Amino acid sequence: MTARTALIVEDEAMIAELVATMLESDGITATICPSVADAMRALEARPCTLALVDLTLPDGEPDAFIAAARARGSHVIVMSGDPDRLAGYAPLPLLEKPFRMKAMLEQVRQALPVAD
Repeated sequence: MTARTALIVEDEAMIAELVATMLESDGITATICPSVADAMRALEARPCTLALVDLTLPDGEPDAFIAAARARGSHVIVMSGDPDRLAGYAPLPLLEKPFRMKAMLEQVRQALPVAD
């Protein structure tokens, strides 16, 4: 069985906790990172299969993290409440806030291999 792990790069604790709970109910081990710096440290410490990344974080743009995660083979889904900003990250999978948990899980299931 392939381990499925996710980094949730989100500074809004309520959103991050809800996303983590939903991922864990789907068999994915989730780690919450409230900043780009935390996410970079987590990625360097342990690779992940998926990163869900908010585009508005307290310590700046997540572009370097997104590039680093993709270079390590992680799938990336970006999230934002700003549809124009979000569109700039296509062709990555996009989640416009507020989003339904069902829609988020559908994108996650498309991105990650099915657990054996």
